[in-house]
Amino acid sequence: MERAAKSALTNSAGAGRRARSQTIERAALVLTCFSAEEPQLGLAELAARLELNPSTVYRYVATLEDAGLLVRNQRGGYRLGLRVIELAGIALNQIEVRKHALDEMDRLRDEVNLLTNLAVLLDGDVLHLAHSAPKGIPRMYTAMGRRAVAHCTSLGKALLAHRPWAETRAAIERHGWRPYTPHSIADFARLERELATVRADGHAVDREERRAGVVCLAAPIHDRAGEVVAALSVSGSETRMTEAFRRRVLPRVTEAAARVSFRLGYQANAAYL
Repeated sequence: MERAAKSALTNSAGAGRRARSQTIERAALVLTCFSAEEPQLGLAELAARLELNPSTVYRYVATLEDAGLLVRNQRGGYRLGLRVIELAGIALNQIEVRKHALDEMDRLRDEVNLLTNLAVLLDGDVLHLAHSAPKGIPRMYTAMGRRAVAHCTSLGKALLAHRPWAETRAAIERHGWRPYTPHSIADFARLERELATVRADGHAVDREERRAGVVCLAAPIHDRAGEVVAALSVSGSETRMTEAFRRRVLPRVTEAAARVSFRLGYQANAAYL
């Protein structure tokens, strides 16, 4: 009897932990439903995305609202709360590559008078960690935290070129090609050739693949172990970013990325001390 009672208590405790774990998981999934394209969502929309009963989702939403992670708008929908910004700021300040890149980005911006961006890979996309804009370019041209399809950007190609091809292919098969413009890469043979060129050249080019009329150059950033952990880019209009201009700007971009790499401990870039 005593052994059975202990077993029942153990099973009950295990079930309780699983229930709490599921609650935390689902609450976290509520937060991931929001995006730059859909910053505000109603309860019905959240329930549909999560494939859960609206009353169940409401419990999670109410808890997140109490914690300051969600805010209800006047129409009854929800958006991310200020607490998320606070946490995001804490997370950004802990990212070593960003801390080392910020002043190099400003320096590069002033040298070439182009928008500079820093990004990392996140589940088949690039995630922008920082940008530095020259005068005349809107501050929100590229927002921190914004995601973009990796193979449609110079930043993403600079990163994907140093990942296993099977991993890149699997991510695209899972999420789709998601092209932005007619110039976006949308077949595996072309992408594989492009990434091989990026590895050989040491830089990547986005020729109106993310935005019509915009051309970008990117170079990879290495950590102490030599792994590519981020990429640095410059962006400009197609009319300005001619092939001749890109040839003049490219050394500046690769040198800036190399200086950040050196700060991260990449000894191959000792010349950039």
